[in-house]
Amino acid sequence: MKKLLLILSVCLTFACKKSGSVSIDDIAKYSWPLASATVNPALTVNGKTSTNLITTAGNDACLNNNYTLNFSSDGSYAYTSTGSLCDMISFKNAKYTKNGNEISLNSGFGNTHIVLLTGNTIVDKYTYEQDKVTYTVVYTFTAKSK
Repeated sequence: MKKLLLILSVCLTFACKKSGSVSIDDIAKYSWPLASATVNPALTVNGKTSTNLITTAGNDACLNNNYTLNFSSDGSYAYTSTGSLCDMISFKNAKYTKNGNEISLNSGFGNTHIVLLTGNTIVDKYTYEQDKVTYTVVYTFTAKSK
């Protein structure tokens, strides 16, 4: 009898896992605040070297002030921030589409790029070159109920 209870307990433990995932169809039901922004290789700003783009950006920068990716059920999206130095571009014509875990962001200005949805996280990788050095920034957004 004890063996039966032990086996039943183990089965129930694994059968009752919590889902921390957000269904791809539900992305408009959540706001997606920035959780991290990591740059590689590290940047040196004002004598401080760091891979944390949020701290190197400064206190008044957009990334430090509720920088959030928002999707609407009508297929539009916007990046928002409450920073005093944030001149957010117009997202009047910005549209998104989903295909599996890929979300295609079309800015409305002829620029489209793909971000990846995994569970309750969206990852946006951006690469740029400065002073003959190639940098890669990984922005991570985490779902938050609206």
